[in-house]
Amino acid sequence: MSAQQEVEELSERQRNLLKAVIREYVETGKPVGSRRLTKLDPEGMSAATIRNAMADLEDLGFVTQPHTSAGRVPTAEGYRFYVDSLIEAGPLSRRDLEKIKESLAQESDPGELMDKTSKILSSFSNNLGFVLAPPISSIVIKRIEFIKIAHRRVVVLLVSKSGLVQHRTIQTGEDWEQTELDQAGRYLATHFSGKTLTETRAELLAMMSEEKALYDRMLKNVILLGSAGLMAHEEDDPSEGEVYFGGMSGIMEKPEMADVNRMISLFEAFEEKSRLVQIISQCLRREDPSGPAVTIGLDDSLPAELRDWTIISSPYRSESRIMGGLGVIGPSRMEYEKAISLVDYVAKLVGKLISQQEF
Repeated sequence: MSAQQEVEELSERQRNLLKAVIREYVETGKPVGSRRLTKLDPEGMSAATIRNAMADLEDLGFVTQPHTSAGRVPTAEGYRFYVDSLIEAGPLSRRDLEKIKESLAQESDPGELMDKTSKILSSFSNNLGFVLAPPISSIVIKRIEFIKIAHRRVVVLLVSKSGLVQHRTIQTGEDWEQTELDQAGRYLATHFSGKTLTETRAELLAMMSEEKALYDRMLKNVILLGSAGLMAHEEDDPSEGEVYFGGMSGIMEKPEMADVNRMISLFEAFEEKSRLVQIISQCLRREDPSGPAVTIGLDDSLPAELRDWTIISSPYRSESRIMGGLGVIGPSRMEYEKAISLVDYVAKLVGKLISQQEF
């Protein structure tokens, strides 16, 4: 019999025991022994029967025994089976829903909205909350500014219609005076306000072929600066996008963070966030149409101390268009029912709020 068939034919008793082990371990953070399971089991199974069933679950790779004399703890496979086959709906209370909605609806500034959203995701899940901002290429531009910072180095500042701000530094082919940069910014703001970055860049590229651009120095400057600046945004690696994290201090209190090496690895991962954000982006691309995506066990390129973590993620939409993503990150020992419901609700709410703010 294949491993898949064995899993499919898992007995009701084994399923109930696995569910009990996971819920107890999530609550206590301690290995679960047979004696404790006899108290949790409504069927009144003997300790010997439970030990045999647990041995079967261990053979399947769903639980493991940290030490010979210890109880069992769930493995990544155990958590995956639990999420896929055993999890029960865990809706948030009406009070929690109203509290979240009231708190986020107060924010009219998009940056503040995303920052607060990450903190709410953290506080309600007791894990790290994250929000990936909408890519600048997809939002409506209100203003573009160029600021000289060094020889042939310019900061491109883009402000969306809703007030979202992003900036990048570009290397230019010639040394510009600030007056020329200001003139180019004013031209772009006047002629391209209300268009997306992608639309603006396409029109600038089309202008390159127009004969008048060859003779008009100001227009030539606009095209060169605009194309370079907007290309720097449009072709950015997603890992360099704006990301908001909330709840770093709270996660330090978890038993899993008692290991100093694990704590150091976490801080290093957030110092160099690019790989972590790439992993989040990959999780979002594996979205489950029926709800948030649950990724148990992270990328091998992360420090070993963080590979057994879990990401629960969901995109948020403005109408039917995906704008960004949000979710929670934490040790695999988490309350999956509550976290999944939380991410699902907050993603839908943020999507509605962003639609109202006309990003």
